[in-house]
Amino acid sequence: MKKLIIIGGYGNGTVVQSTVEDINSVTPEWEILGFLNDKEVGLINSVPVLGPVDKLTVDKYMGDPNVFFFYSLISVKLNFKFLKKLTDLGIPREKFATIIHPTAVISKFSEIGYGTCIQPLVVVGPNTKIGNHVHIFAQALIGHGAKLEDYSYVANNACIGADVNLKEGAYLGTNATTLEFVTLGKWSITGMGAVVLKSVPDYAKVVGNPARQIGTVLE
Repeated sequence: MKKLIIIGGYGNGTVVQSTVEDINSVTPEWEILGFLNDKEVGLINSVPVLGPVDKLTVDKYMGDPNVFFFYSLISVKLNFKFLKKLTDLGIPREKFATIIHPTAVISKFSEIGYGTCIQPLVVVGPNTKIGNHVHIFAQALIGHGAKLEDYSYVANNACIGADVNLKEGAYLGTNATTLEFVTLGKWSITGMGAVVLKSVPDYAKVVGNPARQIGTVLE
C-alpha cells in the first residue's frame, strides 16, 4: 500500500481522511501515516499528528518513495495567503496524492492534476482539465470542457456549466451555478447559491441571483 500524510487536520483534512477510508473499503490502496498540524496534537480521528507543518518534519519522510502528501490547508478564508506555506515545504509535485472517491463519475477523457481531491458523487464531464491542488466537494457537477486551474475550490452541490474556466484559486460556493462559457477570475469568491451569468473579475467577491460584485478579496 502507498503511504499518505495529510497536511492539515480537523476540517478539510478529516474530509480527505474519510474519502481515503472509503477508497480503502473498496480496494485497499492507502495507509494513512498521520497528519501534519501546527495546532493539534495527539490523535485526529484515531490517526496520529506527526508534527507541525514545516519543512523539517516533511523531510523526515521524503526519502521513502512510497510516501505521498496531501495538502488540505486550502480555504476561502486563506485564499492566496496559503501559497507561501505550501511552497516553503519544498515537496515535489509528483509527491502529492490525488484522491478520488469511488462514487465519483469521472470521464476517461478528462485530465486531473496532482494533489487534487474529488469527493463523493461528483460528476466530471469529458474534455475537462482539472489542475493541481483543486478541491471538489460532494455532488458537484463539472460540465464538459471546463477548466479548473490550480488551487480552485468547488463547494458541495455547485454546478459548473460547459466550457467554464475557473482561474487560479477561484472559489465557487455551495449550490452556486454558472452559465456556460463564463470565467471566474483569479482568486475570486462566488458565494453560496449564486447564479453566475457573466464572467467574474480577478479577486472579486460576488453573491446573489444574478451574481453581482460586492467587494474584493484584497480589501
